Amino acid sequence: MEIRVGDRVRRKRMEPRGHVRVWKYDELTTNVELLFHKPNQIQDTWGMIAAQCIGMGDRNYRIAGMYVEFENVADPEDPVTIPSYETDEGLEYYNDLAFSGTRDYLRVPLIQNPMLAIETGYEDIFVEGESGNKLTFFSITQGTVGVHGRTFSDAVNSKVCGAALVAIPTFGDRTQDVIFSRTYWDLEDQVLKEVSHQIGVTWDIAFVRDEA
Repeated sequence: MEIRVGDRVRRKRMEPRGHVRVWKYDELTTNVELLFHKPNQIQDTWGMIAAQCIGMGDRNYRIAGMYVEFENVADPEDPVTIPSYETDEGLEYYNDLAFSGTRDYLRVPLIQNPMLAIETGYEDIFVEGESGNKLTFFSITQGTVGVHGRTFSDAVNSKVCGAALVAIPTFGDRTQDVIFSRTYWDLEDQVLKEVSHQIGVTWDIAFVRDEA
């Protein structure tokens, strides 16, 4: 879409933007502690998810889970090295973690249906409680073994360092997964697995105008 302003042409396109909040859940007291929040990177494969859901009407490609990446470090103070990653990367990175002796990821489902809301600045377009352009997804770590067999436990200093938002057409076949977005924690924000604690991720995705 083009909007002409004087002699200039401003192009507006719709694109997703995401923001992640990471929190710690105490299973004994049920207390929740917000640890930090940060933006994410939208992967190019989000287009496949949109095409399948919007164009083909295939609800199997809806976002249904997250990957929570961790590394088992020798010392609790040891930082996890953050990989560089481009927007065109998909499942290949997570498949290659099979060759790591210390790094793995949990493939966890959403703990509830996403919430629909209105992104700030779009209140004149949508109706609260009826429509919107922002989705919020929730997930939390579970289990004691990663996809590639590495132990996830306080006993081996499992340190969570990143996450991905994922469409999961078939939970029994991870080769069909499609990555929507990824993010990694800053070194000071990396979270050790603790006894009787889980690490949760709240992921906002808003579909907004990008003006250039």
